[in-house]
This record gives sequence, structure tokens and C-alpha cells, in this order.
Amino acid sequence: MTVILVAVVSVALAAVSLLAFFGDQWWILDLVASFRPQLALAVGVGAGLLLMARWWRTGVAVAVVAAINLAVVVPVFMGEPAEGPGSIRIMSYNLLASNEDFAEVVDFIERTDADVVVLHEASRPWEVALGSAGLDYQVTRSRTEDLIFGTVVLTRDPVEITSYGFSAEEPRAIEISLYGISILAIHPLAPSTEERIAIRNGQFAWYTDWVTARSGDLIVVGDFNATPWSHPFRQFVADTGLANSQNGFGLELSYPARSIAPMQVSIDHLLHSDGLGVVRRELGPPMGSDHLPLIVDLTRN
Repeated sequence: MTVILVAVVSVALAAVSLLAFFGDQWWILDLVASFRPQLALAVGVGAGLLLMARWWRTGVAVAVVAAINLAVVVPVFMGEPAEGPGSIRIMSYNLLASNEDFAEVVDFIERTDADVVVLHEASRPWEVALGSAGLDYQVTRSRTEDLIFGTVVLTRDPVEITSYGFSAEEPRAIEISLYGISILAIHPLAPSTEERIAIRNGQFAWYTDWVTARSGDLIVVGDFNATPWSHPFRQFVADTGLANSQNGFGLELSYPARSIAPMQVSIDHLLHSDGLGVVRRELGPPMGSDHLPLIVDLTRN
């Protein structure tokens, strides 16, 4: 009876994991795809138990599906950091608009010493706190008065910054030109409903157009509200040819910050063009937010 239960659960999980590759057909499947590492592990364990119980046919079939899932996840563990000192450090952090741990975040920003800091969900209290903190940065906000929050950009020197709007129907992106690198900081809508997912996917189409219209070194960074295994992320990488800075650094689960690993996903990202390499990539502490900050050191290849 126990083996039958294991078989039923394993086959069901294997089927769901395969259906999740068709997230472009149904938004629920794309949400399931966000948990691809967890699915790979669960299906793999099920396959192992079935093979141990000598349920050969079912065990082998489930093991094949586990291998398919694993093949999709493995790239984030492969690759070596670029050599040499980092020439640019970027920090991206979704503050959580209701978060009030101002002092802790300001202290972390000072200690991180990034060249560019992009802070998402920055509400007016955050704008005031950052503006009055005495940071050695130029503080540029993107929020218009009709919005609860936007993305704040901190840069060491005056640079060219262009906001493309942060209402739900706008790109929710801001462009920064620094050291000859074009940086797009993004915060598309969270995929909580079918309608919002459609808008988010449209925002990714806009990001694709932005990348393909430019040459030279490019970076796209922010709270993507999409994992590396979701359809819009995979499509974006395929259409732009940008590299995922996560490759070689593991799962880097950034949300929700204080949850247990089986419930966490990777949605805070930095993608870059071939002219750049990743020297270091790490996540910081939650500091009152439901996200972990992402810090990436890059160098020119």
C-alpha cells in the first residue's frame, strides 16, 4: 500500500512538472514552473524509492522525468566566476514599501559600497529617509505622486537616468548609463492573477525590445517577479542572448526572505551581455523586507 501511494504521488508530480513546461499556455502552470528545483528533487526522490522497491518500469519513467527537470536546473550550478577585480558593483533590493528598517538598510548600503544601487518599492518614507541619510550618492527617484512606490536609483556621480514609468501599464523600468554600460533596472508586476501575468509578460516584451535596440555592454537587473524556469524569463534570455549572473552560483533563493527553502524562489536577478563577466554574486540579509538584496560584481571581459 505504501509503495502504491509513493507511485501515485511520484507519477502525479512527474506529470505536473512536465506540464509546467507549457506555462505560456496557462498561467497556473507557469507559477508551478517557478518551483522547478523543488519538483526535480521531489520527483527524483520518488524515482529512487520506486527503484528501491523494484517497481522498475514506473521507477525508470519517473527517473527520466526527474532527469529532465534536473537538466533545466543544473545550469545555475555550472560555470566559474570571471577572473580579476570587479570593475562595477551593482546592488538591487526590493525594500517592501511598508518596511521601516531605514537605518539598517542605509548602513548596509554604506557597507556594500556599490557603484549603483537600485531600490524597488521605494515609497515616500523611503525617499525621505534616503535623501536625509547623508549617503555619498546622488538619489534619483522615479515615483510620480499618484503612485505608492517606484524605484530609487543611487549613483556615485551624476549620470544619465531615464524613467519609463512605474504604473501597472507602464514598463516599470529605469535606464542608467554608467561607465559606457547601459543598465535597465526593472520591476515588472507580480504574477498573482492571470491579468497581472499578461501585463508582466508584456513588460518583458518591452524589455526585450529595449535590449535588442542597443549595442555595447548591457545589464538588466531588478526584481523580475519571474524565476529562471518561468516562460517569460526563458523567452527573454532566448530573445536577447543575455547571460544569467546566477549561473555558477547556485539557486540563490531570494523570496520570500524569511521562509524555508522549499517555499523560496529565485526572482531577483541580473542579466548581462557577453562583454561582461561576473566576479562575485551574493545575497544579503532581509532587513525587514520579504526579499533579500542582490549584490553582483562585474568586470569587462
